[in-house]
Amino acid sequence: MWLGLPDALALKPTDPFGMSDLENEPNLTPGHFADLFEDFAFEYFPYVQSPDNFLRNRSGNCKDYALLGDYILSRGGYKTRLIRVELAGTDISHVICYVTEKKAYLDYNSRQYFFNLERSGPSIREIATEVADSFGKNWTSATEYTYSYKDNRAQPVRTVVKTDPPDHDPDRISSR
Repeated sequence: MWLGLPDALALKPTDPFGMSDLENEPNLTPGHFADLFEDFAFEYFPYVQSPDNFLRNRSGNCKDYALLGDYILSRGGYKTRLIRVELAGTDISHVICYVTEKKAYLDYNSRQYFFNLERSGPSIREIATEVADSFGKNWTSATEYTYSYKDNRAQPVRTVVKTDPPDHDPDRISSR
């Protein structure tokens, strides 16, 4: 909720900030959220970092960024979805936070660009295709899931396998 505070009070990418700053940021939009991470470094961790470590160290990976975006933006009233895309011929998966109202997703690889939200249709298949294309790769499967910082646990919601017929996708009806 915007409280009419001057832009001078809004967080800037160069500001040190923590969870409470993000949670209390007035009028935090998905685009402004992405702007705040433009100077964060990529660093792979085989586990999910705590939000405090991610923010303090200003480094992490797509999973850290997407999970935090999902957590913060959903508390700000946005409808968000976490999607993990498995890329063909690699041992790489990529995680994004889809923001339904924006018809776009937050991608850690795009946070430094002026247009830091990647447009996509709402189905898991459409999102997976856009993500894979951004890597110049193909995708094999994509899973929508939820994540709890409290339990440090991911819970799969539904999975789409690229080789399955699109009319069998579990989100076909709900995403249209």
